[in-house]
Order: sequence, then C-alpha cells, then structure tokens
Amino acid sequence: ALCAGLLERETEGRLLLLAAVCEDHLLLLGPPGVAKSELARRLAGLCASDASGPPALYFERQLHRHTMTEELFGPLSIAALQADRLERQTAGFLPDASVAFLDEIFKASSATCNALLSILHERTFEGPPACAQAIS
Repeated sequence: ALCAGLLERETEGRLLLLAAVCEDHLLLLGPPGVAKSELARRLAGLCASDASGPPALYFERQLHRHTMTEELFGPLSIAALQADRLERQTAGFLPDASVAFLDEIFKASSATCNALLSILHERTFEGPPACAQAIS
C-alpha cells in the first residue's frame, strides 16, 4: 500500500517502513518529483489507520533560509508571557508529531539546523527553560 502506484519506489518504501519500525530517521535525497513527500504522507496515513492507538500526527514543512523556529516548534504562548512565563504551544507542530517530513532541510539557515539538532538527534525538545520534553 505504501508504494502502490509509484514507479521504482519499492526500495525507498521498504527503507521508510524499516525506519518507522526502528523509530529512526530516514534521509531521502533526490530531485523534485520522485515521491519523497508522497511516501511520507502515505506512511502517516498507514500509522493513522491503526485502530488500537491514537492517530499519528503528521507534520510537514518545506524549509528555507528564512524558516523561523516558530514554524517548526510552535508559537510562544501569549497567556504564558502575560504571566511572565516563556512557553511554546507545541500542539500540532514538530515536537508533537509522530511522523514528520522536513523538505529541503539543507536550505535551512544554520540557526534553524542548530535548533533541530536536539529533537532530531536526541529525541528531546528543549523549548524555553524548564520546558524540555522527551519525544517517543
């Protein structure tokens, strides 16, 4: 089902499933139009169809040199700021995602890439102080 209708994407589909089962990342390199994003969307759909658990939250962004951390990690909470706390609203953003697709990651600024290091490598999101959370 993952590769149905896609030409010559069997290897990528298998690697994507293997990465999902191992809870690991997969870097797909290729020119535009070779179904990288379509495979990620299909994987999220497969994960969401599991009736035994909550649906998979899918997060997708195309990165560029002006990508801001708010686009990836969520905006700062205005209510928390009014109470002199620095918190992010991460619901629906990368820290909350089960399946994520970051397109054109090499075009992101060095600041954005550095902000992604802990969430990609260590599976933790360190927002503002005292907001660190583990990602499963």
